Amino acid sequence: MLAFGIRYLNGFSAAAEFDNREQSEWPPHPGRVFMAMAAAHFQTGADSVERQALEWLEKLDQAPAMKVPEAVQRAVVTHYVPVNDKAGPSSAMLQSVPLTRDRQPRTFARAWLESDTAFLVWPSVEPREPILTALKSLCSKVTRIGHSSALVHMWVARPEEVGEPNWVPDEDRAVIRLRVVAPGTLEDLERRYNGQAVETYASLKAAAEDESDKKAQRAAKKRIKEEFPNGSPRQDRPCLTITQGYARPSQLKEAVAAPGTVFDPHFLVLRLEPENAPYRYLDLPCVLALTQRWREALLSHSNDLPDTVRHVLSGHDSNGGVLKKPHLAFLPLAFVGHEHADGHLMGFGLVLPVGLSRDDRRGVLKAVRRVRNLKLGRLGVWRVEPETRESVPFTLRPERWTAHPHGHTHWATVTPVVYDRHPKSDDKATYVAEVAGMIRQACMCIGLPELREVVVTPVSAHPGVPPAYVFPRLRRKDDSLRRHTHAILVFDRPVHGPILLGAGRYRGYGCCRPMFETVSEVQKDE
Repeated sequence: MLAFGIRYLNGFSAAAEFDNREQSEWPPHPGRVFMAMAAAHFQTGADSVERQALEWLEKLDQAPAMKVPEAVQRAVVTHYVPVNDKAGPSSAMLQSVPLTRDRQPRTFARAWLESDTAFLVWPSVEPREPILTALKSLCSKVTRIGHSSALVHMWVARPEEVGEPNWVPDEDRAVIRLRVVAPGTLEDLERRYNGQAVETYASLKAAAEDESDKKAQRAAKKRIKEEFPNGSPRQDRPCLTITQGYARPSQLKEAVAAPGTVFDPHFLVLRLEPENAPYRYLDLPCVLALTQRWREALLSHSNDLPDTVRHVLSGHDSNGGVLKKPHLAFLPLAFVGHEHADGHLMGFGLVLPVGLSRDDRRGVLKAVRRVRNLKLGRLGVWRVEPETRESVPFTLRPERWTAHPHGHTHWATVTPVVYDRHPKSDDKATYVAEVAGMIRQACMCIGLPELREVVVTPVSAHPGVPPAYVFPRLRRKDDSLRRHTHAILVFDRPVHGPILLGAGRYRGYGCCRPMFETVSEVQKDE
């Protein structure tokens, strides 16, 4: 096993996401750790054996697992700091302190760590000498990862130090994407840094300004004109474009899974938090407005993504027609099913179809990470954040909504099932039978077995859920309103979800949750 230990000496990480300078990066991207090691290599003489070790590391065919503490993002504060790349007197109107450089606004994203040590782990990798010795040397030279204030102590860790990883590379269940390295990364970093040219230019510039040796001065000016006609050589910021999906390690026992649906039970959980809103929480009747705005935001940030990804996000094909296969669905994660439940929305599950290709899943996650704020008109601005905490609230645990893998026999709606068609009968009993038949057919459409019983009801069996009439109704293309209802579903054998039914299943309606029959059953699963 190969493992790198990283101790954050100040108790915080100071590194920003590469596409959002106000969002702290946590867990640390393996690619960022590699860049810190490469920087230490270049700044301390560029030893040839250390270079071999870095090239060996970038060629590993597996990304590292990670054991990292939980982190709390600090509120981003704007600081005004002197800039280094502007010559001349300051334009600042300060008479008490004679500044020579203007101050510019800068933000520094930080995350406070619950403990100070993180590990990157390659369980099946065993480096041999002299690679291992070179890696130890490189680690000892790393003083920061991210901003210069994020001082670290880094070392090659022993197996007994590490413990069980809490993030593992897993494309099929990925909830976050982290930058990683590939063969050629070190060479690309070296090219972007352009260190040799920068040093040569600095030496020539110094010689060109030294009037004590006129001959050397003329020679330096001539070389600058010939070798650097555009002035100082260019240095580019490092850019890692390859990412790896990560998920929490599965804690479920390997067993024969109960029958499921066309929707993947390993959905992405996002918390819903007020950014600039008049309310502390949104409630279940807001689901339709929220999911509609969210899908629009995702599509507006996906213009550079493949058509197959846009189809999954929109639910429509290239001609604007309705997609004939499953696509992205929204599952509202509300506080329900408890005696004190009030039905407020704690977050959403972004549910993808089973069998979605890794490339398409990667594209969907790319679009999702680009949308961090939702503007909901009179409801205010709300922030959506991936749920990456190790200790996750009951309501935000996917298994509470899917019963995966062992399943459950009794399910009830949290949002009403929208009718695919209007029942024709005026007789109440016949009408209810037609609705039950629609729900049976809806279950079969998403891959579930035949229902034993359907109970059509205006109220949900889950405490905290509003009656069906409180929820806004979906509109048809002709602007007429669709009817909807709550329901209880009973199967002959356990099935697992996500169970999303009816005409509104991709928009947060028809969401079902297992009915845990006793308090002891819930406590047993905690």
